[in-house]
Amino acid sequence: MVMKKYLKMLLILLLCMTIFAACSDNKNDNYESGHNINRNASTESGLIMDSDSTSNIQHDGKGSSINKMDNADEDKSSDSIPSSGSGTSFQSTPDKNSTQNSDEKTPHYCTVLITCNTIFDNLDKFDQTKLEVLPKDGIVYKAEEVEFFEGDSAFDVLLRLTRHKRIHMEFTETPIYKSAYIEGINNIYEFDSGPLSGWMYKVNDKFPNCGSSRYRLEDGDVIEWIYTCDLGADIGGDWNAQNSDKGE
Repeated sequence: MVMKKYLKMLLILLLCMTIFAACSDNKNDNYESGHNINRNASTESGLIMDSDSTSNIQHDGKGSSINKMDNADEDKSSDSIPSSGSGTSFQSTPDKNSTQNSDEKTPHYCTVLITCNTIFDNLDKFDQTKLEVLPKDGIVYKAEEVEFFEGDSAFDVLLRLTRHKRIHMEFTETPIYKSAYIEGINNIYEFDSGPLSGWMYKVNDKFPNCGSSRYRLEDGDVIEWIYTCDLGADIGGDWNAQNSDKGE
């Protein structure tokens, strides 16, 4: 009798343990199933990421991510060399920490003009294959005020101006004259309008007796580059005097 009672209690205990184990397995299955479902759904929507990766990311509600940029960064990316008012400026605002002399940083202004009107009086001598590059009004570059700095020469300004305005200009260095020699501007070269033709320059209506690299500019100077067809005689100058080794 005691044995039967003992066996009955043992069976009840085993039954309880079996039921408890089954309940525990069911809970684990539900947890893992639900966790996987949530994780898969989040992965498919493109929204799974750790806290570090979301610091600079915002979402558009369509499962895609957008890089976020501060307005300050946009302002920095849009900074450019400030446009000048009138005339042409070749350089940005000088660095405040620059060690250059203040005179070298202070902008000065001159006026530059490039013309080739004399060719129209000598069209019979002009290279007919270059008629298309000959300006109809004879003005390659109309008079405009441009910026320069202390110590700049007439050649320095011409070089920067033609590069800035994308005007063709070709020159050679002539050590014997200690200056650059202008061979062609706007694809119009020396000898294109006869054996006595070429480019000369004058400053304030006077033809300097030195090459353009050696002529130091002053504030307010007016520089005119002129094409001559007669060694300067047709424009009031002397080509030989300007292209000699004399001068400053």
